[in-house]
This record gives sequence, structure tokens and C-alpha cells, in this order.
Amino acid sequence: MKEVIFYDMEEIQSFVDRQLNSWNLASQNYKDLYGVKRRSVSIGDFEATIQCNPARIISTAAKVNDGMPISRPCFLCKKNRPSSQFEKVIFPGWEMLVNPYPIFPVHLTIVNSEHIPQSRMPEAIVDIADCLPGMAVFFNGARAGASAPDHLHLQAVMKDELPIVKIAETYHSDSDLSIRPSSDFNLDLPFLFYSGVVRKEFKDSQIIRTALSLGGLSEDGTLTDPTLVNSFFWKDNTGALRFIIIPRKAHRPSCFFETDEAKRRLISPGCIDMAGVIITPREKDFLQLTEKEIKKIFEQVAIRQ
Repeated sequence: MKEVIFYDMEEIQSFVDRQLNSWNLASQNYKDLYGVKRRSVSIGDFEATIQCNPARIISTAAKVNDGMPISRPCFLCKKNRPSSQFEKVIFPGWEMLVNPYPIFPVHLTIVNSEHIPQSRMPEAIVDIADCLPGMAVFFNGARAGASAPDHLHLQAVMKDELPIVKIAETYHSDSDLSIRPSSDFNLDLPFLFYSGVVRKEFKDSQIIRTALSLGGLSEDGTLTDPTLVNSFFWKDNTGALRFIIIPRKAHRPSCFFETDEAKRRLISPGCIDMAGVIITPREKDFLQLTEKEIKKIFEQVAIRQ
């Protein structure tokens, strides 16, 4: 069994601070976070936030085709990273980086040391979440929001930043060791997701094996497509390991491709958007996006509850 090293928030923050002190691009983008505009919206019982974050245009508008990028060097490979970007081995075969285009004040990218595609949720997500208490580690499927689907990677942010995590922790008891569909919570939610809870013996748990096998909507109607899924793994305040799996049916909504600029919304939902923080790189979209449009976006990319 691989040894797991636990990282507390002081160590993580120290890593982030050291990186920002030596990389001007990242430092400026983190400073700019304090000035981003935000507003709250309610989609039924789903309390969400819209964030106007111009720096995220690179990820939102990434050119991908059928889950693979249009020709460009891989910016997650070590040989192509800026010389100013630090890495730290967080788990065997996985390196932790500071994401230079953040959504939150602590935003990590955790990359596989090999250049292999984002073809399915890696088993390592379980151990990595275990060693980052207080953080949610998440995976964007190759056709579910990944802007670098050619290189296997995860991301991590503080779990309390994500509205969907709050829903799971509120309505799925930490004593209920199971996988439950969000429809069990008797809430008006815009899409289906699965919530799971396991305890310390989770590494060989059938619950975990089931979670890792869940995917998006395949052609045969089953939820098995590994490229069409968003997932989150984290430890709650009781020490239980939790996860959320969101099956998807599409990468981007129709409004992303609108030729009528008045109707176009440059929104490409990944984990963070599905978790309830909707990223709009353009101020126009931030100001004009309505609850009705958000609901339609969720209906087009995810599965109705």
C-alpha cells in the first residue's frame, strides 16, 4: 500500500504563498480574485453564485474536439510549464501545482507525472482526497469540462466553497454509509447527482468501486461513459470520506455555440459550475444570465432529477 502523507492547510497555504511570491502572472490573477464580481441566484433549492472571472476565458473557451484538444503543446507536462511554476509530489505519480487561473483563493491542479489522457476517473483521487483534509478534490471528464483532456489531472479547492458539498453534508447523514441519488433529498434540484459516504476502511469498499465506475450517459442508456462525468471526493469534519458523482450527457450547452451574439453565453460547465459556482469570463454574460437560462444549461448538459 502506498504511504499517504497528510497535508494541513498551513502547509498548503505556504506552498501557494511561495509560488505567488515568485510568479507574477499567477500572483496578479490571485490578486484580481478579490475584485471579481459575484451575484447569487436560486435554481429551486439549489443556491448558486455567478462569478465574473475574465482570466478563466482560457479554460472556458478551450478548443476541444470530441474530448481532445485542438493542436497545442500540453501545458501540464513538466517540460512545457513555465520555469516559474513549482511542483510538489503529493502522491506517488502525482504532482501538485498552483493553478495560475484561479476561481478561489486556494486552487490547486494535481497532475499525473505521465502524459496520459483524461480517459477516466483515476483511483488515486481517493487517496489524494484523504491526504488533503478540508479540500475537495475533483475530476472533470474529458467531455465534461476538462480544458486539458489530453493530460490526466485533478483539481482541488476548499470544500466549503462549493454549494453542492453543503447539500450533500446537510442531507446525507455521515452515519448513512451508502450511495444515494439526490432525488432522495426531497429538494428541487436542477440535475441528478449521487452522494456517497464511507469510513476509514473505504479503500477496499464496494461503495468506492461503484463510485469510480459511474459515468455519464452512454449510447446504450447506462451511466457508464467515463468521459462524461464530474466527481468530487473530500473528507468531512467527522473524518468520513464523501463523494459526489454527477453524470453528464453533453459537454457544452447550445448557448455556447449560438451565432446570435445576443443569445450566446460563453459558459462551458465543469465541476465548479456544476457545484454551484457558475463562471462567466465575459461581463455581458455575468450581467444578463438569468435563472431560467442557468436551469436550461443544466438540463442540456446533465440528467434531470
